Amino acid sequence: MTDKIVEQPAKEMPDMRNVKLRMTNLRLHANGVFSNVYRGTLLSPGDAPREIAIKKTWPESKDRNFEMIFLTGISRERHKNIIQMIYAFSNKRDDRICESFVFDFMPDTLGSLIESSALDLVDMKIYTWQLFNGLQYLSQLQIMHRDVKPVNVLVDHAQGLLKIGDFGSAKVIRPGMTSTPYQVTRFYRPPELLLGSENYNWTVDVWSAGCVVGEMVKGNVLFPGRDTKHQLKLIRRALGSPTDADMRAMNIPRPADSIPERTAGSGLAALLPSARPEVVFFISKILVYKPKARLCGKEILRDPFFDSLFREGSKRSNGQLISQCITSADIAVAHSIDESKVKAKLSSIIMRTKLDFSCDDESKESRSRESVVNVQKASKSASKERRISTDSTGTGEAKKRIRKKSRERMTMAKTAKKGKSAEQTKSILRRLRSR
Repeated sequence: MTDKIVEQPAKEMPDMRNVKLRMTNLRLHANGVFSNVYRGTLLSPGDAPREIAIKKTWPESKDRNFEMIFLTGISRERHKNIIQMIYAFSNKRDDRICESFVFDFMPDTLGSLIESSALDLVDMKIYTWQLFNGLQYLSQLQIMHRDVKPVNVLVDHAQGLLKIGDFGSAKVIRPGMTSTPYQVTRFYRPPELLLGSENYNWTVDVWSAGCVVGEMVKGNVLFPGRDTKHQLKLIRRALGSPTDADMRAMNIPRPADSIPERTAGSGLAALLPSARPEVVFFISKILVYKPKARLCGKEILRDPFFDSLFREGSKRSNGQLISQCITSADIAVAHSIDESKVKAKLSSIIMRTKLDFSCDDESKESRSRESVVNVQKASKSASKERRISTDSTGTGEAKKRIRKKSRERMTMAKTAKKGKSAEQTKSILRRLRSR
């Protein structure tokens, strides 16, 4: 930790206004494979010092950072249970770009609270309601998070406040799109993805959230699979094997009898032996095979499971009124969201942000497929022309032209394989032809 004051030019969200941040007490708070999180004090802008978190990421390519795109757009339509980026800036070091997002600091995650056994039934219900409230809003925006898990759910436990964070895997859903099934951390990955479905939507987040609720109750991971097959085995052991109707609903292109070891489920109660029946029943309405049958949206927020939270004068174990965590305004907004208006907001967000929300894994996959096709085409063409060049008995000039054409084809294959753009490939070919 250092008391040194750091000044940093940045953009203020959501209007992208240029500002200068003055920060102090910066120190490492958490680190991961793709990013580090620092904690510090923001001295200015602002009327008073405030605690902030700075997430630093290093994109692998020069493409836009998709998390920044989502956070920039979402910051225009603020939601209490979704993390809001307040500033952003980037720095270049050793030919790599470090992109930084600044948030209000949240001292805990659900993961840390579960590990410390700090959650009682009331707190579990408060955080469950807020988690599904945030997911409802994302689903109305047609956004799937695709990495809901305890460490990505930020909490201020003293205030009883929850926010969904880490949008690095998020994607906007479009009609007819396909998506890679290798998404969502394994313990929280829904069965349709474990079985290879490429046609899915925000209901994958509902399954993940159900696993998170189970983890809050159990105190550790609900389905701790060692690998994909074991993960499926643990789910089947609890829920039973999926039926043909379940497989069709999950968009799995093979019949149910293709899954080995058909079994009847023992039920979730076996995994949650100390849980109250109402808790087990509630989770069992979320963790079902058919995505559309999973309890979510307005229905889950109105479920009788939460009735005890909203009785007048209800308090947390620390004495805080629950109505200060989940206000009457929060409830009114959650129960009255108009899907058509929210979708219109999404269009407005995209237009005003001037960022391409469709730059998702589908477009990455299509670029990758296109690159592979280009490699294959160029390689076949080059091989064919090498044979022509070897077998040809034509004039020396003709052979020279064939060899030159072959070199160009091989260059196209190499540049496509390296993932270079069409413009870069053309530039290389122009230099080759000028020789």
